[in-house]
Amino acid sequence: MRVKAIALALCLCMYTNVNAQDIQHDEITIKDNATKKRLLNTKTVDNVNNEFIIKNLGGSLSETLDKIPGLSSISIGSSQGKPVIRGLGFNRVAVIEDNIRHESQQWGSDHGLEIDQFSVLEAEVIKGPSSLEYGSDAIGGVLKINTLRVPKKETVSGNVNLTANTSNALLGASAEVLARKEKFFFTLRTTAQDYADYKVPTDYVNIYSYRVKLNDQRLRNTAGNELDFNASTGWIGNNSKLRFSISNAFTEGGMFANAHGLEPRRVDESAHDCSNRDIMMPSQKVNHLKTAVQYDKWWQSMTVNLNAAYQHNRREEYSQYTSHGYMPTVCPETLQNPDIEYLYDKDVFTVNTVANMPFQNFDLKAGANAEYQDNEIGGRSFIIPAFKSMTAGMFASTDYRLNNNTIVQFGLRYDIGNIHTEEYRDWFQSEGQYLQRASELNRNFNDFSFGCGITSRHGKFNYKLNIAKGFRMPIAKELAANGVNYHNFSYETGNANLNSETSYQADCQIDYLSKLWTITLSPFVGYFSNYIFLNPTPKFDRFYGNGNQIYNYEQCRVLRYGGEMEIKLLIDNRFVPFHNSKVEVTLNGDFVKSRQLNGNKKGYSLPFAPPSTIGFETVYTYHLKKTVIKTGFEEFFVGFDTKNAAKVTDIVPPENPTDGYFLLSTSAGCRAKIVGKDVMFSLKIKNLLNTVYFDHTSYYRLINVPGQGRCAVLSLTLKF
Repeated sequence: MRVKAIALALCLCMYTNVNAQDIQHDEITIKDNATKKRLLNTKTVDNVNNEFIIKNLGGSLSETLDKIPGLSSISIGSSQGKPVIRGLGFNRVAVIEDNIRHESQQWGSDHGLEIDQFSVLEAEVIKGPSSLEYGSDAIGGVLKINTLRVPKKETVSGNVNLTANTSNALLGASAEVLARKEKFFFTLRTTAQDYADYKVPTDYVNIYSYRVKLNDQRLRNTAGNELDFNASTGWIGNNSKLRFSISNAFTEGGMFANAHGLEPRRVDESAHDCSNRDIMMPSQKVNHLKTAVQYDKWWQSMTVNLNAAYQHNRREEYSQYTSHGYMPTVCPETLQNPDIEYLYDKDVFTVNTVANMPFQNFDLKAGANAEYQDNEIGGRSFIIPAFKSMTAGMFASTDYRLNNNTIVQFGLRYDIGNIHTEEYRDWFQSEGQYLQRASELNRNFNDFSFGCGITSRHGKFNYKLNIAKGFRMPIAKELAANGVNYHNFSYETGNANLNSETSYQADCQIDYLSKLWTITLSPFVGYFSNYIFLNPTPKFDRFYGNGNQIYNYEQCRVLRYGGEMEIKLLIDNRFVPFHNSKVEVTLNGDFVKSRQLNGNKKGYSLPFAPPSTIGFETVYTYHLKKTVIKTGFEEFFVGFDTKNAAKVTDIVPPENPTDGYFLLSTSAGCRAKIVGKDVMFSLKIKNLLNTVYFDHTSYYRLINVPGQGRCAVLSLTLKF
């Protein structure tokens, strides 16, 4: 309650990363382009760069970014996580990679983004409904990622990053090379990682009524590996740029053997415990291929950006054949590969274009996009049918400058979409017939989105107000699911009559910028007229799993409110005692609350709601005097940070409350030159006190698996 009360009092709120060095005490002159962009946008926007990512490396990109207030991660295991913005995730958050919507199996809770986090130059988090520019799926916000850079003329450069993690004995390496002549350029990056079963600070976990003993505190069969590749080449003219790119991300990993379904007793624990690095069943393989072409053209009066891409995502889940219900007790020879439990194969074609036209007092922006998806399925088990979908939309927005300090923004968008699901019948007979699990379905959707806001700067204060409407078309899983989700430990059934989700939200942000202090507060309130959620029933499945509780997709009205805050103190070389050093002290926090306004769960919250949190961080940096040297140290830094999460008692049955927790982490590092090359070393020790805690947004919490224990993450970066 103490943490929740502090968060509620402080978090009329929002986080920002404004650097006080770029702000003059009297005139508040902002020099940093990222800060200017954030303050001039009526939405709440946060930016982090590659250095932030390297210093805060997590098992997945979303875990790396979860230090940003308002952003959390729904995680399962040590390397899989999905971004959650203000309590909304999955298909309610659009991930835009290099101006292309990243398409994988977003509905899956058990794997993360197929994006190499070492390649990320900048990550931008846009909070709140963003359907205006990014279409359906951006109803909760946008994670915008930039991985493409243009080398300087007549240069060859690159970098190498080595990393290690003690929690899962991870060893990783990533290398990049960039080169450019006058107009022609190319880039190339490869990343490889290999990791073992990861540790948790306990010797036992209780999976329902069965106690599972862990060997050396490791979750058996959670080892894996990752291999990523991306390359691009292009040409830059006087008023145009053309780039071709290709990337491939491959991951292979085991799934906690004792937590696959409800059968912890049937695991051959001695076989799994022979090695910490082997991958046995149950396991998964995910491969994501993307090719893209991007063309930018600019004139004095207009710029045009055109992007087209093809993506192929293939996901295979493996487990030993097990008979349920009317399934044959012995695997039939007709199955091509009886060990493949689920197979999803998706092809995506995307095209979008945006034009920007500046005028004397206003800027006009207009765009259009279209996307086609073809999803095939396979394997011996079933949860969603094969489907095809097509969406298209167009928008226009304007920024009107009332004066030098005030900008008004307004925009309107219209989208249409279609989804067609195929019929599916069991491959085995039940009482003499092949039961139909999914019928053919054809649904059309269309809706408007809008956004309007104002941002104004007065002295040391900057004010924002934004009101937006967003919408999201239901996906195949919500419309036509009919099977066991082993990772949620549930049996899910879709609802063919679902309507598009519609959300209305208002955001307010206040920034105070001075020589010493940066204070940012940003509250929000939102309303869903037809939120889609999984509602548990008192029924249990007896034919396709092992007694999983049945959940139905339903809709209800939902009220949401909350916010984020940050208070930052910067003392640097402008003060006499700190000629060669600086101290940064940051206090931030966030909270979000939801309430169902009608339906069977009226008065309850929404499932997997993130806890209210308070974070504190202090970093001391010492700069050595600048000298012209080829080898030597340039900078040292040391710091610590804490996370205090409140107890989660506002739950949705059959959820259980989750206790609050306190985590302490510390970090240290340095910059140096070795033979004229820049080198950065960083060490971060997470959960220094080896605290046993449970993350309410982790699916492993459902089976009483705590978060990771003490973990040291080392990173060494060499630039040449």
